[in-house]
Amino acid sequence: MSPPDLPDTVATGDRSDPPALSVPVLAAAVKAAASGSRLEATLRDIVHAAVRHVGAAYGALGVLSPDGRGLDRFVIAGIDEAEAERIGLLPTGQGILGLLVAEPEVLRLEDLGLHPDSIGFPAGHPPMRSFLGVPVRVGDAVFGNLYLTEKQAGGSFTDVDIEIAQALAAVAGLAIGNARLVEQTELRDRWRQAGTDMTTALLSGAEPDDVLRSVATRVADLAPADLCAVLAPSVDDDESLTIVAAEGKAAGDVEGVRIPIEGTYVGSTHQAGVARLIDDISTMAVLGRRAATVVELTAGYGPALIAPVGSPPDRDLLVAMRTAGREPFRNDDLQLLSTFAARASVILELARAQQRERQLRLQADRDRIARDLHDHVVQRLFATALSLDRLSRSLAPRNPEAAARLSASVDELDGTMAEIRAAIFELQQETGPEPSTVRRQLTDVVRQATEGHALQRDLRFRGAVDDLPRELTPDLVAVVRELVTNVVRHARAQRVTVTVSAGDEVRVTVTDDGAGLPPVTVRSGLANLADRAERRGGRFSIRTGGSGTEVCWIAPRRSAAA
Repeated sequence: MSPPDLPDTVATGDRSDPPALSVPVLAAAVKAAASGSRLEATLRDIVHAAVRHVGAAYGALGVLSPDGRGLDRFVIAGIDEAEAERIGLLPTGQGILGLLVAEPEVLRLEDLGLHPDSIGFPAGHPPMRSFLGVPVRVGDAVFGNLYLTEKQAGGSFTDVDIEIAQALAAVAGLAIGNARLVEQTELRDRWRQAGTDMTTALLSGAEPDDVLRSVATRVADLAPADLCAVLAPSVDDDESLTIVAAEGKAAGDVEGVRIPIEGTYVGSTHQAGVARLIDDISTMAVLGRRAATVVELTAGYGPALIAPVGSPPDRDLLVAMRTAGREPFRNDDLQLLSTFAARASVILELARAQQRERQLRLQADRDRIARDLHDHVVQRLFATALSLDRLSRSLAPRNPEAAARLSASVDELDGTMAEIRAAIFELQQETGPEPSTVRRQLTDVVRQATEGHALQRDLRFRGAVDDLPRELTPDLVAVVRELVTNVVRHARAQRVTVTVSAGDEVRVTVTDDGAGLPPVTVRSGLANLADRAERRGGRFSIRTGGSGTEVCWIAPRRSAAA
């Protein structure tokens, strides 16, 4: 409904009307607004000044949320703490207040309760009749509304009251606009500092994967998001992305989970290489047999940002999500994340190039050392050993004792050459592919065990799995291979989840949605796993129910020297 018509000119009013807003008060308000500090206190002072100068019993200033759909902040005057506690929750922009949000124009009413959009007052709320609402603007931008109610002199608010309220609303708009500019500047500075910290870490020789983990933490704080994750191309699967780092709610549960590329938001963003803003990520269309995993991950979330980092084939993704019901991300948020991701792309490429250069230099040094050892040391030792062997043979008829000592020396030289050749072989081996990590070995085991089957596999890692003692690796590999193979052969399952956790204890948990264990009395494979756990002072358990089977293998962590 349109607000009532207001006169083009404002009458001076009689002496019962409140005086016009004084210059000192207005100047003080403008100075406070321009200070850029204590926004809440500044807005409260403006509301109190409006109540005092128009003769109202109550006043409030509602600040619109960034999306303009409701009230983000509500500053009141005329109601004490006890009354506010009885009333309960502050308004969010319904009824008459919602009308001003939707139609930001001056609204003057003689009786609030008679307006068609009125929804009444909550229990404990003081009675209010006369009403004056004035939009708070800076230029064409609307930041909120100034509300004044219950004219103490009786009747409606006057035209002079409207002028006073409009003047103070302009000051409030200046304060809100200035504060938001300060917030935006500070936020950009924080994003810029995060990019600088990332650059410093990468160019100082930090591992890119470690830096990406810290990036997830920073983005979750800056966005702000309830869950932030870094996704990378899966090592053994061209059709999925793996969550390699996460920060926020349930972060430990999602690390290691694979997201299909086909038919998902993350997949289309990864392929297009362009950042995108999503209003509700839980509505993603998913095709294929791995749909359940994606639905589980997005359940309870709504607003999301996705930004690519790097270029194919090593392109990663940054994903920031907020829980459903929170305010949506804005284009400003997308721009900040995109700028950060673009900078991260350049720095990651540079860091990876430096890493490759260091590896090439190291490889060249090892090749040179191996070549020198072979061409100079080994050849000279071989020549010396050959000469001593000939001398030993010639002395054998005349001086058997000396010949025996020379022969022993030749044997010592042969042993030394064998050790040097072994060292050369190790140098040449280290120049090739890096030794397989525990994660890589377990990933390969799960892939090999499920290859050729329609079984959906989900491998998750928690904690520093790659830092476990070496003597634990054979047991972990054997446990995972045996349990996954059992699921493939006997469970008739559609999905298997393998979770490997590294803490004070090492825990391997394998769950499936199949028919359970086969009805046999001898299970030598499972007995062997139980024996492995007992030898290490751990335990082994099996839980079978209507929803599938869960097998857990636990062993205490041992030091490398144990």
